[in-house]
Amino acid sequence: MAEIIQQKFVLKKGETLIVRTALPSDAKNIIQYVRTIFRESPFMLTTEPEFTMTVEKEKQFLQDCLKSEGKLALVAEVDNRIIGFLNFQNGNKRKIRHTGEFGMSVAQEYRNLGVGSALLKILLNWAEDNPIIEKVYLEVFAKNTAAIALYKKMGFIEEGCKVKGVKIDQQTYDDILLMAQFVEKGTTL
Repeated sequence: MAEIIQQKFVLKKGETLIVRTALPSDAKNIIQYVRTIFRESPFMLTTEPEFTMTVEKEKQFLQDCLKSEGKLALVAEVDNRIIGFLNFQNGNKRKIRHTGEFGMSVAQEYRNLGVGSALLKILLNWAEDNPIIEKVYLEVFAKNTAAIALYKKMGFIEEGCKVKGVKIDQQTYDDILLMAQFVEKGTTL
């Protein structure tokens, strides 16, 4: 079983943020949180009606993350309420096992307060300490300028672009930027 992570941060508003390993017992609260994110964020690929995760499936996913050396799931909490989530999974084939992709979200009222930075700091430190992970990557909507600025601040670089990678409606598209960072072994942020 993986080491359980738990770290405290102070947000820009002075609130205490706890970032910790997501546990199977968090499944119900994570599903409720994610449903809210799908409802309020224009920058998610999955829409709320498409989200069909059950509590049992989420529990299994979180259990798999705990058992796997190439997976990580984190929750960010304020006053025991989930206000952020990050999950990372490395490639499942031998030749891409050294790389992994993450997805991250922060509740609307907690954006631009340091939650995303805290989640990314823990992910990157974990990746640096992980003997198999060498590269962390993500995909982000090109119009999500706040997220892109955060990723650049944290050392990610643009590697490419999927032009018209997302079709919002019949006339509206957005590009998807590919961003990545190679992790240095034996260092911490």
